[in-house]
Amino acid sequence: MACILVVLGHFFQSMVKSNILSNSDLYEWFNTTIYYFHVPLFFICSVYLYQKYSRVNTFVSWHSNIKKKALALGIPYLTFTTITWILKKLFSGSVNDQIGGLGDTLLFHPTSPYWYLYALFCIFLITPIFRNVKKVTIGLFFAFLAKVVILNGGGEYRCICFVNSPFK
Repeated sequence: MACILVVLGHFFQSMVKSNILSNSDLYEWFNTTIYYFHVPLFFICSVYLYQKYSRVNTFVSWHSNIKKKALALGIPYLTFTTITWILKKLFSGSVNDQIGGLGDTLLFHPTSPYWYLYALFCIFLITPIFRNVKKVTIGLFFAFLAKVVILNGGGEYRCICFVNSPFK
């Protein structure tokens, strides 16, 4: 169901951006509603699967695991972001969203839909492996606190991972 909502969300966003559909209250409600849960659901599932199959209990094992994640997420991210960047530069008069320089796009303003891989890798870098309820509770508290700060105008303190995501 979440996958279908992701597809529908992207489909309707592209239809509104290209002025095929109007930006109605129904569209705004639908888009806002699905983004409240389908993107967080994908992150929860991804991090859960990451933790379930990773044995990280030392700095060396964390470092090794990060190298594996950099390959698994970085190669598709670099490849498809670069292809998207080239196409948007070649056909800049025909795209809805203009794009900056390649370095800026890769490092600071990841393009849709590849920001997900970028953000997921950042989460793997900064998220410790929660092995007990106390650590999970502390992690959830800080995540909730960060979200409250962002929602109350503290956006300039966002992690670079979320600069170009729906979590603004």
